[in-house]
Amino acid sequence: MKPSDHSGDNKKPQESRAVQDEHGTVYQATTKLSAGGQGSVWQTGFPNVLVKVSKFRRDHPQSAQWFEQVQRVKRLPLDGLKVARPQAMIVKPRHGYVMELMDGLEPLQTLLEAPIADGSLRTFIRTGGLSRRLRLLSALAGTLADLHGRGLAYGDLSPGNIFVSRSVEHSEVWLIDCDNITVLSRADSPPIYTPEYGAPEIVRGMSGIDSLTDAWSFAVIAFQLLTLQHPLKGDLVNDGDEDEEQRAMRGELPWIDDPDDERNRASSGMYREWVLTSALVDLFQRCFGPGRDNPQARPEMSEWRAACELALSALVSCGGSDCGSGFYLNDRRQCSFCDHVESSDRHVLLWHWMHTPVDEEDIAIGMNALFRTDRFQVLNEDPVQLRSSPPGTAAYGQSEPMCTLTLSAEGLRIDPAPGMTVFLQTSRNRSLRQLKRREWFRSANRNGEVCMLHLGNTDTRHVWRFKW
Repeated sequence: MKPSDHSGDNKKPQESRAVQDEHGTVYQATTKLSAGGQGSVWQTGFPNVLVKVSKFRRDHPQSAQWFEQVQRVKRLPLDGLKVARPQAMIVKPRHGYVMELMDGLEPLQTLLEAPIADGSLRTFIRTGGLSRRLRLLSALAGTLADLHGRGLAYGDLSPGNIFVSRSVEHSEVWLIDCDNITVLSRADSPPIYTPEYGAPEIVRGMSGIDSLTDAWSFAVIAFQLLTLQHPLKGDLVNDGDEDEEQRAMRGELPWIDDPDDERNRASSGMYREWVLTSALVDLFQRCFGPGRDNPQARPEMSEWRAACELALSALVSCGGSDCGSGFYLNDRRQCSFCDHVESSDRHVLLWHWMHTPVDEEDIAIGMNALFRTDRFQVLNEDPVQLRSSPPGTAAYGQSEPMCTLTLSAEGLRIDPAPGMTVFLQTSRNRSLRQLKRREWFRSANRNGEVCMLHLGNTDTRHVWRFKW
C-alpha cells in the first residue's frame, strides 16, 4: 500500500536539498509537493522542472527495484499524453527522476479541500463551479482513455498526483508521479494505491493495477469533485470506527447512493440533481454498485468522457450578479445555485437531428429524411464547436470540428472550419446554402425563425436546429 501524504507539506518552510541526474545536472529541490510510500515530489530551482526522489537509500532493495521500474516507464509510448513522464534519472544522493510540468498548475487536492462556508456555495462557485469541474473531469478521462488505449494503466490515481490549472479560467490537466504506469498485460503489477482511492480488489490484496482499478479511482475522484462527498463514506462510516471505514474501502458496505440499500446514506454533500445528469448517475451506479464486487461491470474511461461532454453541452451560464456558475438547463431556466432565472436571449438551444436517405417507398408511407435525437447543445457566452459527431458519443472527442458558433451582444456568429462543408437552411429559404465564410445572425433580427445547420455533404449527416 502507498500511504500518500498531502496534508500541508508545502505549507512549511523546508530546507533545500541538492540532487544530481545521470547527465551531471544538479537540481535544488526546494518545495515538497507530495509524499508517498515510494518517495517525494519536489519543485526545483528550474522553471517547470520537478524531481521525485526515493525515500529509500540507494543500497535498499526496494530502491533498486523502483529505479528499474522508472527506467521501464521512460521507454513506454507516452508521447502526446499530458503525463509528466521521466526525462532523466536521478542518481545522487538517492534514486529518482526528473520530469517537466507546465507552469500555473496545482494539485487537484487543493480544489477538493476548498471549504463550503456557511452552506452558501460561494467557494464551489469561486473555484469554477460545475462547468469547470466537468471540463477537468472530461480532460482527465480523455487522458486515461488514451493511456488505456495504448495498453497501459496509470496505477495510483489520486487528487495528489493530478495537477490542474490554478486559474479557474483554464482547465489544463496533467498527471505527475507516473512511475507506477505499467503494461496492462503484466500479471505482477504491484498493489499500489492511495488510501480512499484504491479499488476494493486492491485494498483486499486480490489484484494488481489495471485499467479497471484506474476506472474505480477516477469515479471516486469524479464523485468527490462534483458532490463534495466520498462515495463510500456515508453516515454509517463517518459515525463509526476505523474498522467500519476499512470495511467500506474493501467494498463490504453499500455506496452512499445505493438505490436498494440505505444503510450508508450520507446527510452531507451537494444535491445530486444540481451536479449530476442521468448519464452520470448511471455510470456512478454501475461503478459503485455492481462494479464494487465485479470490476468488469465498471464503465470504461471513454464512457466517462462522453458523459462529461454531454453534461457540458447541457449547461447554461448563470447571469446572476453573485453567481456566474453553470447550471443544467431546465424548463424554468432557473439556476440551481442562486435561483436566478436566466433570460432566454442570453443563450441559444440547438437540437441535434440526423439526415438519412429515404427512397420513394419510404416517402409514400410518410417517412422523413430528418429525425430528432435526444442530443442538444446550449450555446452561451463561450464559443461552441459543432463537430462531425455530437456530444455524448464515443467518437466526439476525436471527431473533426465543422464550425464554431459564438454568441455575443451583437448576435450569433458562425465560422465554418477550413475545408469543411457546412450548409444553412432557414424556414424562409428551405434550400441549402453552403457557408463559405463567416455568417452573422444579428441580435436586432432575432424573431424566432427556425434555422438548420447541416454538417457535411453526404446523404447521412448531422443537423443542428435552432431558432433565431
